[in-house]
Amino acid sequence: MSDSLRELWLRGIAFNAAAPADVLIRLLDEVAGEAGLLMCEGRDLPDAVIEAALRHSVERFRRALARNLHVNPARLAPLASDPSGIVRAYLAGGTRLQPRWVRPLPDDVLVTFLTAQEGGEDGRVTEQEIVGELWSSRQVPPSFPRDMAGHDHPALRLYAAFQWQSLTAAQRSALLDDSDPAVREAARRGSRQLDPEVVEVELPPVGSRNRWFVLGTCALSPAVVEQCCRRSSFSPGWAV
Repeated sequence: MSDSLRELWLRGIAFNAAAPADVLIRLLDEVAGEAGLLMCEGRDLPDAVIEAALRHSVERFRRALARNLHVNPARLAPLASDPSGIVRAYLAGGTRLQPRWVRPLPDDVLVTFLTAQEGGEDGRVTEQEIVGELWSSRQVPPSFPRDMAGHDHPALRLYAAFQWQSLTAAQRSALLDDSDPAVREAARRGSRQLDPEVVEVELPPVGSRNRWFVLGTCALSPAVVEQCCRRSSFSPGWAV
């Protein structure tokens, strides 16, 4: 059998829904070529195969599994603390596809990422870079800030304070009086988003990238709204 036909044959087995788990596990060998990697990323997998991939000694199999859109994300939780920071970053970054609806990661995985003190034993990425991947992946559910507002870990309360408008009035009040000074400061800054007069005074200049964020998320005074309306009516292409 030629190499090309062998590769196609192995890929056919890898994506055969009726293939037994023990056969699929045998594909998690580098001699099987790309079939095992494609399988780890591209299809739902039996539990035994997931376990074998999670424990695989070759990093790229764990990387492929971290990007799997078909496996329940709760099964991928061990990858959030994988020895390889690249594997962690792949899980935080999500699938390479761009689905309209993104499945959220479980809270325990998000907590692991947001409270990590390092980016993996290999030192190739930092914990901040991994969290950056997480923010851009859309895998954090809208309910998460509210769930974390009363958490014991200050890093999670700090995250909640940065999501001020997602919180209840009681949660905002508690964070403004938090025992951690960094959380209190973030809460104070967050509270300013809901004060139209403060927003007006601190409004970034026209053309600033931050100005668009403020106009889209903060409480606006009548004067700011009128200013924006005047500019948009003066010229459709005028930056507000």
